[in-house]
Amino acid sequence: MGIDNQRESLGRRDLIDLLIMQPTPFCNINCDYCYLPDRGNRERMPGDVIDNTIDLVLKSGLVNEHLNIVWHAGEPLAVPIAFYEDAFIRIGEKANQIKITHSIQTNGTILDQRWCDLFLKNNVHVGISLDGPAFIHDRHRKDRQGIGTHSRVMRGIEALKSNSIPFHAIAVVTADSLSHPDEIFDFFLNLGAYQVGFNIEELEGTNCSSSLSDTGKDEVLAFFQRVYELQQKTTKYLPIREFDRAFSAIANVSPSNSACGNQQNEPFGILSIDYRGNISTFSPELLGSPSKKYNDFVLGNVRSNDLESLLQNPIFLSLATEIHAGVRHCAAECEYFAFCGGGAPANKFYENGDFSSVQTMYCQHSIQIPIEIVLCHLEEQLGLVKSRPRNNWVERVMPMNVMEGIVVSRRGPGGPSSKLVQISK
Repeated sequence: MGIDNQRESLGRRDLIDLLIMQPTPFCNINCDYCYLPDRGNRERMPGDVIDNTIDLVLKSGLVNEHLNIVWHAGEPLAVPIAFYEDAFIRIGEKANQIKITHSIQTNGTILDQRWCDLFLKNNVHVGISLDGPAFIHDRHRKDRQGIGTHSRVMRGIEALKSNSIPFHAIAVVTADSLSHPDEIFDFFLNLGAYQVGFNIEELEGTNCSSSLSDTGKDEVLAFFQRVYELQQKTTKYLPIREFDRAFSAIANVSPSNSACGNQQNEPFGILSIDYRGNISTFSPELLGSPSKKYNDFVLGNVRSNDLESLLQNPIFLSLATEIHAGVRHCAAECEYFAFCGGGAPANKFYENGDFSSVQTMYCQHSIQIPIEIVLCHLEEQLGLVKSRPRNNWVERVMPMNVMEGIVVSRRGPGGPSSKLVQISK
């Protein structure tokens, strides 16, 4: 069965949304909630893996006019600048008429003027991992000597700002964060990022416990509710990914489009390549995570496989079938399905041990709570009567999609598209 037929049978669209490349598994810091299993390994991606990756992607027929490449996993800036100078040339020479957008998600501790020069020259999009003010950040994001990294991250951010390089921020929300929504919001409001995303501390990979596991949903709701209240009442607007994503999901719901796309559940919607050239798809956090049943989620290698050949891999077929079953179960059982398209496979696997399962802590905290907050806000503006649970969502949301008379704050320069992929960092 060819790629097109296979993807049609699994409800897949026809393009690769993200290509995630791991330049090295090594990270120079040691966050206590990190999910990566091999972050002491200093190996790096060789040039032939870069070449073969781009050849594989372009020959697949799944790239149209634009390809987003995210350099991620480990600390992307732990490799020399010369690595990227070479990589960008290699990729550019092969891309022909394809527009390539490069993005880097970094912990920011290594950033200096040399890196800023590289970003400016190559129009690299930059994301910074930063949990908020120092007393929150330094509890979890320490270096290998146990010293907090906040001051070094802020030094890197100042380098970006002095070069007028836009950046977004990703903050991990732990149990320590929940009591400090005002301080966290004020910090990011004044940081200078064009958007902030809040990654709930998750059970993923080697992070087998979460400080939020014993925390009630009401506490997380109170945190996000307070952040939303602060966002709406401040004169200086701070775009927040979770609320932007909720607005987008609500606005795009219709009887003919009952669920937004979720590329984490779509074969090859996200393509992940590690430093050795190993290939994986679906949730980026799966690649390299220990699993005897799924061969550590390695489906092939760019040195010896093309995407067509992966369709015959029994591991791929099993994985795709189970993930698709999970999407069907979500559609049948979850009243929020219309807004997320079936959740994140990695969270289902790590939390429930089963890709065909339904609700996870990630679903509750990162999808359902922001949707509830935004819907309640819109209901109040429209004068709609609130009801629980959120059944008959089409009838209740359709008036909102007209967006007439609704004050929806969308100010600011705007960040990347509000994809459901939530890259952990």
